[in-house]
Formats: sequence, C-alpha cells, structure tokens
Amino acid sequence: MRDLGALVASLVVGAGLVGVPLPASAATTPVTCSAVVPVYAVDSGGKLRWYGHRQGASGADAWADGSGREIGHGWNTLTKVFSGGAGVIYAIDRDGDLKWYRHLAPSTGEEGWAPGKRTVIGTGWHDIVDAVSTGSGVIYTLDRSGDLRWYRHLSPTTGAEGWAAGSGKVIRSGWTAVTRLMTGRDGTLYGVNTKGYVRWYRHTDPRGGGTAFGEGTGLVVGEGWDGYRSMSAAGGGVMYGLDLTGRLWWERHADPLAGAPVWQARRTARTGLAGLTSVFADATACAANTSFSGYAAGRQGQTLAYRNGRVRAAFTVGARTALTFGDLRTLTEANSKASVATRARVSLLPAPWALGAPWAGEWLDRPRDAGEEDLLAIATQYLAQAPDRTKDGLRYAGDADYGPLLADGTRQEGSDFNDYLGVPWSYPGKTDAPEAKQKGALDCSGFVRMVFGYRGGLPLGVEGAMPAGALPRRAVEMAEDTAPGVTVIDGKGAKPASYADLQPGDLLFWDGSSDDGTAIDHVGVYLGIDSTGRHRFVSSRKSVNGPTLADVGGPSTLDGEMLYDRSWRKARRI
Repeated sequence: MRDLGALVASLVVGAGLVGVPLPASAATTPVTCSAVVPVYAVDSGGKLRWYGHRQGASGADAWADGSGREIGHGWNTLTKVFSGGAGVIYAIDRDGDLKWYRHLAPSTGEEGWAPGKRTVIGTGWHDIVDAVSTGSGVIYTLDRSGDLRWYRHLSPTTGAEGWAAGSGKVIRSGWTAVTRLMTGRDGTLYGVNTKGYVRWYRHTDPRGGGTAFGEGTGLVVGEGWDGYRSMSAAGGGVMYGLDLTGRLWWERHADPLAGAPVWQARRTARTGLAGLTSVFADATACAANTSFSGYAAGRQGQTLAYRNGRVRAAFTVGARTALTFGDLRTLTEANSKASVATRARVSLLPAPWALGAPWAGEWLDRPRDAGEEDLLAIATQYLAQAPDRTKDGLRYAGDADYGPLLADGTRQEGSDFNDYLGVPWSYPGKTDAPEAKQKGALDCSGFVRMVFGYRGGLPLGVEGAMPAGALPRRAVEMAEDTAPGVTVIDGKGAKPASYADLQPGDLLFWDGSSDDGTAIDHVGVYLGIDSTGRHRFVSSRKSVNGPTLADVGGPSTLDGEMLYDRSWRKARRI
C-alpha cells in the first residue's frame, strides 16, 4: 500500500468536509457557525482588537473587512478575559473583581459598548487558573486547588448583578494538572493539562449546576496543545490556538457531543499575530449539528461517519481497520498498575476503506451482539492469567508464553499463531506444521497474527506463500509499505516526533535489538493513553515470556525514556 500522505490527496477535502450522506440528513455539515465568528485579542500594548473569521466551520484563512480593528484599550490590566457569547465579555481584574462588558457589534467589529460596561458583577475571584463561559450566563472557573466551580449570571445581556442559586459550588475536583479550559456549548468542557493533552468532559446540568458528568468524562481526546500560548473555543468543537510565532490555528474536535478522540485536520487561519498576547473567540458562534448524518473528512486521511451529530466510526483511506465507539471499558492486566480507559472499538472491514464503498452503510448499521469482541478485547485474552477459552476441544485463547526456554535462560523466537493452537495451517501451495514445543506460545509477530489474522479474519501469509492483502510472518515485513494497511507515522529510522496521529489498534514497530543493525525487530499494538498519562501498547516480549501491557521487564509505553520509548520507529494502520 502507499504511504498515508499520498492517499490523503485522493480525498476531496475542500473545506474539510466530504459531502456524501449516508441517510437523508437535514444538516449538510457536522458543525454550523455564524457568518462571521468574532475572535477577540489583546495585544502587548493592552489594546483589545476584533477579528471576524468568515470560515469558522472550515478554518480557511478568510476574514471580514476591518479585522484587527482596535475596539478598546487598557485590557492588559486584567488577569482573565473570556467570552460569554453574543458579544458579552467577562474580565477579572487584579483585585479579583469580575467585570461585565457587551460589545454591540460582534459580527462587524465596530467599536461600541452597551451601557454599564466594566460593571462589577462579582468579587473575590482570586486565585483563578482559568475561566470560561458556555453562553447564557453559565461560567466555569478552575482555581489553584484544582476545583472546578459553576456559576450562572442571571443577566448576561444587561450586565445586572445577580446569580443563580448554587453559584460558586464545586462540581469537580482534582484538576491540579489542568492549566486551560475551553468550552463546546451545552455542558461540553475541555481541559488542557501541562502535557498538552486535551480531555473532554460533559457536564449534564449546565443550567442548574448539578455535579453529574456524562460517560467518558475525562478521557483524552487530543494532544500537542502545549505548543499554544493562548487558546479558545467558539462552540461545536471549533477551537483557535495562537502559537509562539504568531500563527493562529483553527482546530476542530469532531465529536463534541460524545467525546470520541477524532479531529478534523487543523488549518492555519491567520498569520502575523506575534504582537498578540491572548485570543478568545465568541463562545457561542458555532454549534454541532445534532441532525447531521453523513461523512466528513478527519485528519490524516480519515473519513468520519456521523449519525445524528455524533461520530459513529472513523475510517482511514486504504486501511482495513476502523474505529467505532461504544460504552466505556478498561483494558488492563492482572499484574499492571496502569490501565487504559477507552470507548474505542477496533474492527476489521470487509475491504480497505475508500469513500463510496458499497458495503459501508450496511456495515455501520448492522446489529452488534452485546458480547461481540473487537480486536483490542481479543488482544487481552492472551495476557498473564487470562483464562483459557476453548471451542470443540481447541484452546484458542488464554495466557500465552513467548516461546520455549533456551539453555542460556532466554526465550526462543518463532512461535506463530498455529504453534499456539497446535494445528497445521495451509497457505497457497504450502502447509506449516506446528512445533510441539511451541504450543501455547506467541512471539511478537505471532501475537499480532493471532489477533488480526486467525481471530480477526485478515488473510495470512508466509514466505513463499503470500496472497494479496495477507499479513506477513515477520515484524520487519509487517512494517513495509507492501504489507496491508497504511503508514501513519514514520520516524525515518529515528523516534517519531509526535504521537498525535496514533489511534487504538495501530501497529507499532521498534528497532530494539543491537545485533541486527537498524532493522525493525519488534511489533506491538497501540491501546491509547493510560491512567498515568502515557501512550500504552501491548506486545509479546521475551523478557516477560509472552504478551503484556504491564511494565514488568520495562514499561509498555512509548514515553518514559526507556527501551520502547527510545527504539520506537514507525506506526502502521492495518
């Protein structure tokens, strides 16, 4: 298969959307924005400036006349400034007073303010790490103790002082690592931590201030946001980030309603803004279309399938694996202190994905049994202390070894899936007999072939018998572009610079041994970001005698400055 970068060009991305509906849909895009998205900015001299982004739903660099116009001054005396939606701006000064403003022309940028600007509507707003509003007077603050507090200003349009009962209550705690907040309207919140991870939260009672949050709250949906010095959201998953060079980026979390970790491709919205110290978009300028059902383009060659405004599945051009999203579950191992909480399911498609695939609608809508196993669940069935599973007298799953013990105390390589099973396997013109001493064992590539091939249904091959689209026997062969799937990350012989394009189910490749030059010599399966904030995988390793996602014999993570951090080279998506 070709590299993913070459395949992306085959998508008609245009404004970031692929308008091929599944069923008939009242909405034509997954997000709707006002004709002009107001983006406010404070410059180094304390001037408040207005910009009008004309392409809020796509991120294209198109701006209204007058963008950059000064509409106020003295705003560098304020410690926090944030949008309340529809021209309303809240600001916290150095004395801890909360002040109200309303810009009268947010869509055109003329200078003009409603009577009562700078009205103090609250006091005691000290020690605030960040504050945001979802509109309609709803405000969330994060304090230095890590407490998230809820407020509702009763008169956001006029600025009269008055607050709903319960305002100021703590609705979430323990957010000490979070440094920035963003909103997505209707109770959707994003918290960005010190590592640049974006976590998604769904507050179920934004109007009343209840303490309940929806399923999936707190899961990481994005990363790499530590490169922005200022960030803000406009609703509907649309976000703006100002980097250190003065470039304003448009980003969109593609599933703000349900929190799937999928994004549209980020775009440069504007350049030449190095003189700005902060930006904040109108918090209610965009909204997710809850009636949208159809396809939209994601990043890195992804096609996102929507049902009623929520992402049902994520496909990748040229890949046979797809992500779907279900109930929250936890992937762990008996001897592991870390775990991976995820809603992602990894499934094998009937054929490599291409837009317009005739089987797509049926595949998406087919009933799924409650106990149906995806590839990640299958992978965990070979970990330490996993129970045996048998069918017709054949043990097809259960705690697996790596290989027979050798005289020098190491484990022998070469245990394929049929060795584990103890059965012969026929390939075109060739039959592979099992090795009796390798029964119940899987080496690294044998483990991958068991999960994706024997259990998942992907065709398998061996040297001299390699059908089209078949998964090869060795890790180094699986890493080649001739193997099934597409390359999503390639460090070109070095550790890749970013993890951002990884998704659960991707194959990871390492050059971990020093006795074979720079050849790929290990393969595993990416699971996601774990409970410690690291990128965790599962693989079969000699040092622990079998498949593991735990940290015995070295961390099963791509970060941490240990072996599998330093020697990671590549990721491919089958």
